[in-house]
Amino acid sequence: MRTHIRIRGTAAALLALAAVPALAGTASAADSGVTADFNGDGKADTAALASTGDPAVQQLVFNVDGTTSTITLPADPAAGPQEPRVTDINGDGRAEVLVTFSRGANTDFSTFVELGPDGPRTLTGPDGTRFDVTEGGGIAARLGYECASNAEGGRDLITLGATRIDTGNGGELVYEGQRTRYAVENGTSPRSTPTTSPARARTTRY
Repeated sequence: MRTHIRIRGTAAALLALAAVPALAGTASAADSGVTADFNGDGKADTAALASTGDPAVQQLVFNVDGTTSTITLPADPAAGPQEPRVTDINGDGRAEVLVTFSRGANTDFSTFVELGPDGPRTLTGPDGTRFDVTEGGGIAARLGYECASNAEGGRDLITLGATRIDTGNGGELVYEGQRTRYAVENGTSPRSTPTTSPARARTTRY
């Protein structure tokens, strides 16, 4: 069976990173963690998920130069904590952590966390709310994201959202949707200027 994904166009927007208050009290020992440079000093730091006693709440605990800081995030009570992942979404040399907070039958929902100058903060969208990314979609949709280089020498976040519109000839599944490119703002200065341009692409998967 072949799957065709047709991307109708490209939109652009600006994302920012916003602080989230830490949960009062002390989390338990970290359950799973990652190692990366979170403050851009060239040294390895750690970040780990910790349980809080509430299955619907998890904490991400950063340890940088012996100093810990935390951020409170939602969690999936049924699936439990998932292994965090590391990326550098804007190419500034300071890694972000991708934390999954909900798992469906076919789709995972996650959010990005960065260690900012005032502590951990989540990625927010143009409307000021937390910006989440989705993966999967099952047979009904194709959902995903990636980071790509931009003209300014940094990186942008690109999301894909496509839904199935037809079962074509020979049982081929046809999907249509939108590819959106986001310029990620670091602190108060944007890494790149958002631009909008038309784009068409077709991917065939065997």
